[in-house]
Amino acid sequence: MIYANSVTPKWVKVVLRTVGTVNAVALLLGTSFLVDSVYRLLTGHIIEPHDAPYFRIAFAVMSLIELVFASILLLTAIRFIQAKLSAVNLYSLAVLLLVVYFAVITMLWQGHWEIALSVASATAGSNATSVFEFLFLIPFLYPLLSVILVQLLKRRYGSGGAAISA
Repeated sequence: MIYANSVTPKWVKVVLRTVGTVNAVALLLGTSFLVDSVYRLLTGHIIEPHDAPYFRIAFAVMSLIELVFASILLLTAIRFIQAKLSAVNLYSLAVLLLVVYFAVITMLWQGHWEIALSVASATAGSNATSVFEFLFLIPFLYPLLSVILVQLLKRRYGSGGAAISA
């Protein structure tokens, strides 16, 4: 576990807790959108598009992937709220993989028309991380800036010394 120096300024804890709180709120809101979409699909309020034959499969797979991302990012948000620098690398890796996942989905939109339409249709309802990704309306601006920020804090204040305390 990564600990903070004994001289860690209080503002570092405030920054970590702020990043954690913003992440938690954005991800919980996005997860609520995903749960609503799953509920609407299961109750028949969302009808499978006729020109998207793989919609249900794409929706299920993408929903599961989104839940995994949301779970990992929520875990790191909780650790940040606890002012733990030990979550920085997991958070950074999750954001990196989320960017790669987003790129893969974008490439699938441009593939064979049946797959492209199915993935595009499923994307609208299976995105638990959309609020997190587009927090400042520019794709991935907030996640990438927050990764840089927490990495800088870890590099400057992380060590094997005393733990950050509240």
